[in-house]
Amino acid sequence: QATAAITVTSWTEKALAADSVADAETEVPMKTFVDNAKPSLFSIDIPKRFFAIRRSSKGDLPDEKTGKGRRGGTIFTAGDMSKAEVIAVERFPTRALLEDEGIDASGDLSTFSAIGEPVAVANLLLRRREKDKPGTQNIAVLVGDSVDLSPDGRTLTFSLKQQINVEKPELLMETMGVSELYRTTVAKATLTSNDGQLLVVFASALDQDFAGPDGVALNKSVNSFTAIDQSAGN
Repeated sequence: QATAAITVTSWTEKALAADSVADAETEVPMKTFVDNAKPSLFSIDIPKRFFAIRRSSKGDLPDEKTGKGRRGGTIFTAGDMSKAEVIAVERFPTRALLEDEGIDASGDLSTFSAIGEPVAVANLLLRRREKDKPGTQNIAVLVGDSVDLSPDGRTLTFSLKQQINVEKPELLMETMGVSELYRTTVAKATLTSNDGQLLVVFASALDQDFAGPDGVALNKSVNSFTAIDQSAGN
């Protein structure tokens, strides 16, 4: 009886150890990017294999008053184009989010709670992002039950789902085993920079990649995203 117990225990420990090794092998290595602009606006962990571009030329940066620029409100992009995985950081005035929709922005804008209902605010962020997209891509849809507001009302997280246009679904079925493609995006918006600007990070991948270790890594990126307080200067 004792021998059997020892055998079972040993087998279980080996199985758990094997699972741990497998998890370590599939875990996506990460690196930390700290904004090198002046002033420094954010930090974020991204997969090591991702390229990273911090917009710095005046023409590429969004206007401080309107949040609009040659590349929309985007100030940072990272990704792996071979897998169509992208992380983007956008920055624009909180007032602009409302005024562009014809909404009065004269009240308290220091928390999302003061701005409006969380789902409504997430939809405003989605609409702003869709306006900046080039081409005729399908519109992303907010996943309603994904919207979450932090206890202090200053951080809003949510996710989006978008169907990708496929010209030859039969060829897609032959090569990838699916006839439709969808993209999942996880996002976090924050008001913690204390400078009247909204910072939003979007991280996305095709569903088949998001369902694996890459999705875990992208969620880590969004969770790690931190706006640097600008109220005291840096």
